Amino acid sequence: MRGRRQSGIEILLGVVDRLIEAPGGAAVAALAEGLAVPRSSLYAVLRPMLAAGWLEAPRRGMVRLGSAWFDLAVALEAEPAAAPYRPRLQGMTGPARSFLWNPGFTELVDAGPFARPPPHVFGFSNGSRANLWRQGLIHGVQFAASEHAGRIAALRIAHADDDAAAQARDIDAFRAMGVDALIVSPLETEALLPALARAGAAGLPVIMVDRLLGDTSHSLVQVVGPDTVIGRLPAQWLVETLGGRGSVVMMVGDPEIGPLLRRARAAREVFALSPGIRILDTVHTEMTVASGRRAMAGLIERWGDAIDGVWCDSGLHGAGSIQAWVDAGRDGRVPPHTGGDQNAVYQLAILHGVKLAAMDFPPAMGIRAVEAGLDILAGRTLPRRIEVHTPLVISRGCETASVRADVFVEDHVRWDRPPSLVLGHGMGEDYDPTTFAVGKGAAADGGARSVLRTLDILVWLKAHGGEAGIADLLQAVAMPRSSLHDLLGPLAGHGLLQRGGRGRIRAGPRARAAGFAAIGIADLAAAAEPVLDRLARSAGGTAALAVLHGERCTIALARAASGAAPGVPPIAVGGRTPVNWTLAGRLLVAELPERRLRWLLAAHARPRRDACRPLTLPELVAAIRAEGGQHVAALAGEAGPDLGEAARPIRGADGQVRAVLLLRVPAADLPTARSALDALDLPDTAAPPLPTDPVTEAALP
Repeated sequence: MRGRRQSGIEILLGVVDRLIEAPGGAAVAALAEGLAVPRSSLYAVLRPMLAAGWLEAPRRGMVRLGSAWFDLAVALEAEPAAAPYRPRLQGMTGPARSFLWNPGFTELVDAGPFARPPPHVFGFSNGSRANLWRQGLIHGVQFAASEHAGRIAALRIAHADDDAAAQARDIDAFRAMGVDALIVSPLETEALLPALARAGAAGLPVIMVDRLLGDTSHSLVQVVGPDTVIGRLPAQWLVETLGGRGSVVMMVGDPEIGPLLRRARAAREVFALSPGIRILDTVHTEMTVASGRRAMAGLIERWGDAIDGVWCDSGLHGAGSIQAWVDAGRDGRVPPHTGGDQNAVYQLAILHGVKLAAMDFPPAMGIRAVEAGLDILAGRTLPRRIEVHTPLVISRGCETASVRADVFVEDHVRWDRPPSLVLGHGMGEDYDPTTFAVGKGAAADGGARSVLRTLDILVWLKAHGGEAGIADLLQAVAMPRSSLHDLLGPLAGHGLLQRGGRGRIRAGPRARAAGFAAIGIADLAAAAEPVLDRLARSAGGTAALAVLHGERCTIALARAASGAAPGVPPIAVGGRTPVNWTLAGRLLVAELPERRLRWLLAAHARPRRDACRPLTLPELVAAIRAEGGQHVAALAGEAGPDLGEAARPIRGADGQVRAVLLLRVPAADLPTARSALDALDLPDTAAPPLPTDPVTEAALP
């Protein structure tokens, strides 16, 4: 194709073909040369594919097929399941406790004088970008403006970067521009008061967010976090967890920042009302994991075993505190902690058996500030002070008499996101600060739009059983029918899609090939299909190939004998279960290195509903290790009262378990099934490419 300009769709199809043949990945430079396209054109296709999960970048300058292809490949045969409802604000909806429990009344603001028709121009004066939490707040403002693009024509942002004089100039500049509403996350200094007074005198509605300046006269509305509750409830939990007696240390970020000052004051009130609690020491940190680690190392050196509990106003340094205890050889014996916000503190608490109570200081305040601005410009009545709700998160089994969990740590943590992620952001399950972008790029050219629409079609098919009608696709990709047919032509001709009857579109054979290549089992799947057919027929049951995908045991292929015994349910392709729930899942992970196995189980094991008592992490590791290493394993009763399962690991040339052959039969036929698996002659297969974990223990602080 050299010498001819290729369309974005042609480049996309070429990338998929080449990566099917190179499942371990290919260098971007080699792809550009092999496809005879400029790197700029190639990157225009790779970027949206990476963002949507159709490609992964195991290292800089390298790409490979993403696991989304495997999800699409099995979607056609998998039982359709309703997508779980995920509220946009992830638990941040509803009024804050401070509103519900306030014994006084709430001051209301009549915004009628500020009403004006949309579209509006918003200004955002941001005082600081000093830590990861601030990044979440900024992204929240941008996200909300994008969500309300029909009513917000433009969002203009100015960052003062901790310079009070610069922020005062920014506020004056926004007033001069004539923005319709101004959101201010202020530096806490009186130097801003004259500029804010000039904005108010000009009739510009000001919405303060996160921090405040003295009384409420400097803004129309204040959007804040429940600082007092964040300090008080975890402190009360700590008191009750210690039985009302013990010595605690306090880790406070910056005592001159209002929200942190209020949290610490509330916690000290709780401790003062508990005569048996002694505050050994208070240290101030820079609101980072590294500073928390250094500060706690010093406290351990000074106080050692005298420390019974650790109160942190934020997990930004709470994660560093837990790590310091682990460094000191206290893994499994770390004192109870408080402090939310950062994903790392939840991950570390689970990994090291730390009792934790936390409330995230929600960056979703940025979203709420934009919504408050829209309410003002619509002339609605709203509270003068809006506190954004945040859930109380407690380690499972660690609730106390007066402090109960809204959600458990084990359900709140995000193992599929980096430790640095700040939670409570309100931007949905897929938010990642490292790839955050607003919208899809309205300025993209026609070729780029075709690529994006192709990816939209693939996402739609993946979510709807691998098949959809033309009418559904028209709605999903928002394009004319004629344009959709023009787009489907080359995709179907390539085999990525295929046309079904009555106007249906299905995932095609190239999508299936890409799916198996994406998880490194293309060769294995081809070899396993006839084996599964023979096994199912010979044992009179159902046979399947199970792999580890997305940290769960996933059925990649399955076959059922035509004369299968009654009462033997089929094994659904695409079915995913926690690795500890099934014999196949346990065999897939039993021989993993210790740290990897411990991390995976801490992140993804789930108690079985029929378990008498959930196993602790050490007990679960030991039980799975004991079950591994068998040539063929067999177990009756786990899949059903009258069912048995036999399983045999398939190893790569490196000796590592790549997949598991599974045979389900009536319990009485289990010896026959075990013999059938034992008699198979399975040569070693090539080792798959190593997966890149979304979170690894090396990435933890």
